[in-house]
Amino acid sequence: MAEIKSYKPEHRQAVRQICLETGPNSALTDPKMRKYILSAYCDYYIENEPQNAFVLTDDSEMAQGYILCAENFKAYSKAFRPYLKKILKTGFVNCFEAFGEYLAYAVYSKKYPSHLHIDLNSGFRGGGNGSKMIQMLLEKLKSNGSKGVMLIVGTGNVKAIKFYKKNGFKVLRRIGEGTVMAKELN
Repeated sequence: MAEIKSYKPEHRQAVRQICLETGPNSALTDPKMRKYILSAYCDYYIENEPQNAFVLTDDSEMAQGYILCAENFKAYSKAFRPYLKKILKTGFVNCFEAFGEYLAYAVYSKKYPSHLHIDLNSGFRGGGNGSKMIQMLLEKLKSNGSKGVMLIVGTGNVKAIKFYKKNGFKVLRRIGEGTVMAKELN
């Protein structure tokens, strides 16, 4: 039976692998894409805010999904700079995309100071696991005083947008191939 647990350092490799496997196909074969995906969507969160990370484990205690969060944009903004430098080394397009997401977080950070990333392996989707993970994170953010949380999802990812709407997120704006969604935590 799947169980949600607080992230621990022993989950690191599995979380990084899930991040790569749920990302673009090239993340598994292209070293620059691998570095980009991990720097932009995983490593900052598990290295700087592990207290805001949860994993979904299977019966053998192996991570099968995660939810990662930057709780406060101002703190994230300062600590994310070294990751932006790593991303820059992976190419202009990747840097442009990562900086675009960073700017979107900045624009909405006053009302939605937190942002999240969630990924689950395919065999663990559709059974309520993702919703439970989001609820667990939202409860933590509320108890810590966060006013709101946001995320960016691919505009073409209709299933994910429907999932986020089901969990109370609303569309704020579509920017290029990304859709900015958010939820107030009052």
